[in-house]
Amino acid sequence: MVLCMSHAKVPVRRAGTLQAGPLKGSMQTNPIHLQRQGWLKPQLPVRCLTLSNSMETPAAKSKPAANAEAARAEFCQAGIPDEVTTKVLTQYQPYQRWDIDTKLRPALKLWVEQLGSQQLSTRLFKHPRLLLRTPEECSDVYLWLASIGADAERIQQKVPRVMARPLDQVQSTVWAIQQVLQLRDDQLPAFLKRHPNCLLYMPERVSQTLHTVAELLAVSVTSKDVHEVIMGCNERLFERDSAMLSRLVSFFCEEFGGGQRAARQALKHGIYQASADTMRAHAAELKTMLGWTNDELDRRVTAYPMIVTRKPSTVASNIQKLQAHSFSSTQVLNVVTSFPGIAGYDWSSSASKEKLTYLGHVLQLSQAELTSRPRLLCTSLARKIGPRSEFLYACKGISPDTTLAVSRVLSYIESYSDAMFAARCNNLLASPPLVYDDQFKRHWQQRWTFLVCEMGLPYADICASRSLLQTSLLNTLAPRWHFLILLEAAETDFKAADHLTALATLSDEHFAQAFRSASMGLVYDQNFVHSARGNLCRFSE
Repeated sequence: MVLCMSHAKVPVRRAGTLQAGPLKGSMQTNPIHLQRQGWLKPQLPVRCLTLSNSMETPAAKSKPAANAEAARAEFCQAGIPDEVTTKVLTQYQPYQRWDIDTKLRPALKLWVEQLGSQQLSTRLFKHPRLLLRTPEECSDVYLWLASIGADAERIQQKVPRVMARPLDQVQSTVWAIQQVLQLRDDQLPAFLKRHPNCLLYMPERVSQTLHTVAELLAVSVTSKDVHEVIMGCNERLFERDSAMLSRLVSFFCEEFGGGQRAARQALKHGIYQASADTMRAHAAELKTMLGWTNDELDRRVTAYPMIVTRKPSTVASNIQKLQAHSFSSTQVLNVVTSFPGIAGYDWSSSASKEKLTYLGHVLQLSQAELTSRPRLLCTSLARKIGPRSEFLYACKGISPDTTLAVSRVLSYIESYSDAMFAARCNNLLASPPLVYDDQFKRHWQQRWTFLVCEMGLPYADICASRSLLQTSLLNTLAPRWHFLILLEAAETDFKAADHLTALATLSDEHFAQAFRSASMGLVYDQNFVHSARGNLCRFSE
């Protein structure tokens, strides 16, 4: 079994505070405090945040900045940490060409005045293109959510209607959540990231939903259990009114048993999106189709509630599609019985095919090994399997002389939360030291996509040149591949894919000496690298 990648440390976000930096107008004083005291005046409806290039259009023709160092110095002057500046200037390189006096400095000044350097650093790290907009182009709701540490950009993308709500209504809803669950200020951003939809509703409805969850679990609404369950709930939790939510979860527990455990599972998986009659009818068909007894049906459904929200015909189709990947009928039946969630996946989708290919070719797991670990089959390739296996490989946690048992390694990959995985594996020896975090995962996803989609490499070639996944995408992998492709077009007998090891392992000096074309005047130097990187704005390192 074989199971790489660079890293970058994500700056720790300061604990959220509800009074972070002066904002304009009604937001200069803590709105939550005013709401609690009943002093907050109604706000006029705010306009939706729109993507605007007003800061970019005329300035795009202005005198460019002297170089990247001048732009970097300007970010430093604004109080932006060096690691944030590096990421921002790499991910959105046009900043380096902005005129310092007429564009970059005024943009930074506006945002520093609005959010302060610390909050602006956090926002830029998550959304490097923020300076393309002025604060005035962002709604009051957007700015206020950003000021309390919430990911306003993500909320706008997921639930754009929130930005059109009156500010005082959004504030009232947030305060209601904090008051009912007794959340600290620094816990609010995570809650709003998990349930951005809650901001669409009035505080009374949100409060009723939270109390209903507590009643279904038979615990206090301020208990740790309620907070943990809600943070694990389907993100559509607040779309159902509390009475309907209570009826559906209660029906599920009565129909299939399981008590509080069943209620937790029902809330987590979002069975409240189906009606009681639909769940009962689907369960009966599944029992007949899979040959389950009543006890088996109850155990399987309470373990994976979503299966009774799927059409039986869809379940049957998914089972057939899984069998088409060289699994025997016995293997498929056993794996569906032990882990019904398998039947909820479309095994003909490109994502499913890619995952099965990765598990078989890259991790070299047999069909029998795969069916013995059904949870692994349901684990995301992009979010867990890929980055975690490569992290362990890069840290020598997976190698011919590894001290970690295969079953233990797979448990690390499939079962651990990101926090648990990082705690267990970040101390593994690696040179240079690696840190497993969101940026590591994003880098793996970008490099994997580049190798498979841009370079078109077969999995076997990637396995044979694992160092490719440890190579910097923007600084090395992408520009060197582009250079080799140009050489391939210029030289009849030259094939870019024959030089993958050199691409990943040679120093810049040795690569430039080994590959050049006198006839076309191709020279691999920093000018070429800079030009090639300019075409990769969608990637970041």
